[in-house]
Amino acid sequence: MLGQIQRTIQTYSLLEIGDKIVVAISGGPDSAALLHALAQMRNQYNWRVVAAHLNHQFRGEEAEEDSRYVQRLCEQLSVPCFVEAADVPGMIAETGLNPQEAARQVRYRFLRKVAERMGGAKLATAHHADDQLETILMRFVRGTGAEGLAGIPLRRVEQGIEIIRPLLEVTREQIERYCVEHSLMPRQDRSNLSDKYFRNRVRRHWIPLMKKENPHLTTAAAHLAEVLREENDYLQRESEGKLASIIEEQNVNTIVIRQKDFLRHHLALQRRMIKLILSYLLKSDVKEIGYAHIENIRQIIKEAHPSASLYLPGSLQVRREYQRVIFSTSEEAPSIPPYIYSLDIPGQVYIPEVDRIIRCFYGNREAEKRLAEGTYAVFDPAGVKGRLYVRQRRAGDRMTPQGMSGSKKVKDILIDMKIPRLARERIPLLTDGEHILWIPGVKRSNKYLPPKEMDIVLYVVLE
Repeated sequence: MLGQIQRTIQTYSLLEIGDKIVVAISGGPDSAALLHALAQMRNQYNWRVVAAHLNHQFRGEEAEEDSRYVQRLCEQLSVPCFVEAADVPGMIAETGLNPQEAARQVRYRFLRKVAERMGGAKLATAHHADDQLETILMRFVRGTGAEGLAGIPLRRVEQGIEIIRPLLEVTREQIERYCVEHSLMPRQDRSNLSDKYFRNRVRRHWIPLMKKENPHLTTAAAHLAEVLREENDYLQRESEGKLASIIEEQNVNTIVIRQKDFLRHHLALQRRMIKLILSYLLKSDVKEIGYAHIENIRQIIKEAHPSASLYLPGSLQVRREYQRVIFSTSEEAPSIPPYIYSLDIPGQVYIPEVDRIIRCFYGNREAEKRLAEGTYAVFDPAGVKGRLYVRQRRAGDRMTPQGMSGSKKVKDILIDMKIPRLARERIPLLTDGEHILWIPGVKRSNKYLPPKEMDIVLYVVLE
């Protein structure tokens, strides 16, 4: 397995001598083997290797034991270890995200934070060849194009952090054998045995049947992904160049293209250019945009009628105005009437505009154990003068977040925390009349922080 990892790293230049590497580790066989392997090679290549583990708090004591296992393994390997816990179930209840997407968002936010703390570190995840096969089959069944069948990329850049997959040409069987040979005794997540999840059903039932027809199915999928990856890379660069040549106007919320120039290009490039435009405006992968959406946009562009419009997921709009095609998105969320309420200390107030209650009370530090993370903030009672207020966000609002010396726009804080547009206006702000003190569930300010030794503090809780 070590030899295969080295070949993958060298063939695709995933790592260079002297690189800093953050290894995402759950405690399972894949990530434990990856951490162990990179630790074995670090001296040879002068790598600095650290581990990062997030407890999603889905599985109670089992998850706690996963964290302890990771820390023990890191001690044995002399690898620095960053461990954090996050209330993902609470996030799911608050946002309505599905569990896998919520866990992914929180996990990658934590991993990026560790990588940024390291300064220029690459993030290594433990996706392997069997994961690749499962992903390709899942995308095929759900519906995808050539980009989807290219599977998991060996590397990608997300928000300035380079993510690499050194195990992508290693099979699950090789990983399990490596764990036995090196007595790693990794943790086993019982949820991997549940047919509740689509990936598990593919792994446990579909693939064994398919391998009866082709025992080398994993290798075949790897070859397919490699071919499509290179072809996609070529077509992507072609479509980026062609798109740049037909754009008439572009800003953060709008892209205007010339209709006749667009139609001169091959159908394959037309579809890719449309997806590129939508991804630029959505600033993310176009997950909610499917084949039918792309074809509807093409119809608007090519039809004889000079005026037409189409509304898409993500507040996107496509308009045809004679020889111009306008793609645009609006940052506007459904309007909530302006409000401001005075909050007694102690006391509570109901905010009908967002159907929430904010209450405050004096209590000792033990009270924190009864409150969910992100639903409360504590303040120095002596520092808070006058009344507290709860109000809607206003244009130009700024706050100095805890740990920062300068102020920052509240809007930018919400965007950085990836709060969906529709959810931003539903978050009330706590103020003292002059300063914004807390954005519930997001950030608190550096105002009126209670000293660590202070026993009785002022609690403000969002319910």
